Amino acid sequence: MIGIPFRAVVPPRRYCLAWMLALCHVAAAWTAPQSAVKTAPNAKKHATAAKEDPLAPLLRQATEAIDKENFTAALDPLQKYIAERAEDPYAHFQLGYAYAGLKRAQDAKLEFSRAIALDPKMGAAYLNLGLVLMDSDAAAAARAFRHAAELQPSESRPLFLAGFALEHAGDLKLAEEQYRAALALAPNDYEYNFALGRAQLRDGQSIEAETYFRKAIEARGDSAPARLGLANTLIAQQKHAPAIDALADYLKLNPADHAAHFDRASSLMELKRYDEALGELDLAEKDTPPTPDELKMRGNIYVQQQNWKDAAIVLAQGVQAAPHDADMPTWLGHAEIELREYPAAIKILAQAYADHPQSPDPLRYLINAFYLNEDYPATIGAMDRLAKLETPKPFSWFVRAICYDKLGHKAEAVSAYQNFLDQDHGEHDAESFQSRRRMVALQHELGQIPKGRK
Repeated sequence: MIGIPFRAVVPPRRYCLAWMLALCHVAAAWTAPQSAVKTAPNAKKHATAAKEDPLAPLLRQATEAIDKENFTAALDPLQKYIAERAEDPYAHFQLGYAYAGLKRAQDAKLEFSRAIALDPKMGAAYLNLGLVLMDSDAAAAARAFRHAAELQPSESRPLFLAGFALEHAGDLKLAEEQYRAALALAPNDYEYNFALGRAQLRDGQSIEAETYFRKAIEARGDSAPARLGLANTLIAQQKHAPAIDALADYLKLNPADHAAHFDRASSLMELKRYDEALGELDLAEKDTPPTPDELKMRGNIYVQQQNWKDAAIVLAQGVQAAPHDADMPTWLGHAEIELREYPAAIKILAQAYADHPQSPDPLRYLINAFYLNEDYPATIGAMDRLAKLETPKPFSWFVRAICYDKLGHKAEAVSAYQNFLDQDHGEHDAESFQSRRRMVALQHELGQIPKGRK
């Protein structure tokens, strides 16, 4: 059967610091959470002191520009202020924030670091430093977020951000710890439950992940990503019936997701609900050419339904689309055998065997094609090659015996018939009867049984 592809779920928010993270079969775009911090904790102190400070207009000008997200306009007054008062951590924080808004990550990192050096208890600076570091050094970002969490023990956000950075760095166990700590402070938060479910799913803990995706759905019932995450956990547990329902719920929110239609078709196929699976494949292929995986699944379904004509058409397309696939040529050869197109089947299966000489499947079908095409020497040769890959099955001795018999190799035929009878233990009555009759006849011809005896 076709394996179910695992697809990453996509967090629902769009943030200012984008980064990519690949998961198993499919890469999905993730985005780093954005801090809401715009001012340091001592901003009010600066605002009060600014009334009598000759440099106050510079800070006020910069703050107004930042509030309007005109970060370029904030640079000059802040730089002038810092030139006169380099020891002020708040000014360095604001300058770092302006640089971050302009996506000048290195400059922002330097200013946030200066603010921290001047005021080691400025949790907001650690928080924003972590956000700036997320793309370039996720492990360092996690350290910055954890410092912020230590300075703000009642705040859940720094813990969540630490978990996010650790997940980005690939440390799933520590990431889960941070997410759990955030949930201890905010147990019903959608984003935290979603993140923990996502990390656990990536970590192979699909049962645990299911719990947190369900909690995320409770918190936000219209969340398509959480519903997709739940479906992925069910697929990972091979709970195909509930996965089908979960994907249906997800597709109500995101009906254009072709990959989700493919996943749903996969689960339907696992449950042998072939017609429904074909319907989902139709939706997956809507307005787009079918992918090799879609052709492979459709061909496999037609084979299961013994719809050999359509199977041959689709699998031929699949072989062209994915010439190195190990399964589709074999299935195509099988379909051609069922259609009694033996020369075509032989050509396809011989190439499949040449491409995958250690796979017994092409050889098994090639033996059938040779035999049905009445090419008995080729049948025996293919059986000899198969015997090097696996122990011959009892019935294969009967086929071998027939080939020897047809070729007039009487002694070899008698030996093969005997091997069949010794190993089959009467499971094939008609073939056992035929074998005994032919053995007697051949032994008479070989003079092994005197005339008149049976």
